[in-house]
Amino acid sequence: MARKLIGALREEKVDHLLVTGDLTLSGEASEFERALELLAPFAREGKLTVLPGNHDVWSREAAATHRFLRAIGPDGKGMKKPYQAYPHKVDLSPEVVLIGLDSARFGEEPLESPGWLGSDQLARARDLVRDAAKEGKAAVLALHHHLMIPPERVASDAKLARMPLYDADKLVRLCAESPVAAVLHGHRHAAFRLEIPGPSRPTPVICSGSASRLHDEPARRPRALIHQLDRTGLRATDTLVASSA
Repeated sequence: MARKLIGALREEKVDHLLVTGDLTLSGEASEFERALELLAPFAREGKLTVLPGNHDVWSREAAATHRFLRAIGPDGKGMKKPYQAYPHKVDLSPEVVLIGLDSARFGEEPLESPGWLGSDQLARARDLVRDAAKEGKAAVLALHHHLMIPPERVASDAKLARMPLYDADKLVRLCAESPVAAVLHGHRHAAFRLEIPGPSRPTPVICSGSASRLHDEPARRPRALIHQLDRTGLRATDTLVASSA
């Protein structure tokens, strides 16, 4: 499914590919190798941004050895000497800035461990958003974990309700105080869109769902979203749904 979607995105000639985490199921080296192979075309062209998900730090070994950063890293090219790579700022165009965040944290109970950004990362993200505004650019924030759960989806995503973003309220406050064009995230295996308050207008919060998990429910079918952005913010979003055929 992921291979089909990546091929379709290549045909659409998208300017940049954002992967919002969970490239692997359990953070094994062989899984990262396979993911790297799929993403290589975008990485070679400098058109890739990758964020770690909770499954990418699923084991103590994967987290302790910084396996995600070494194998993939924020741009799909890996890092010989891992360091704090996030927030990761990318100029998508002269008008739009992407700010990637790392919310993935290892926990002894993976199915219970919440995501976490931390005060330092949030402060740096806030500065980057404000700098973009001063330059007349739109700023897009991206991370793995969800900020909130749509009430109508709780029943079908009960497990993920126990794996929230620990400091989601801090990120919501950042969006309320500084102009953010959109917040893009993954984690939940269902596509949805919410809005949170912004300084002058609501900020869209968008989950694309899964790119590879088969499911009969329409909102859970594997997909990718294509966002159109300019200095005024998010203009439109199109959906590519993978066929199981």
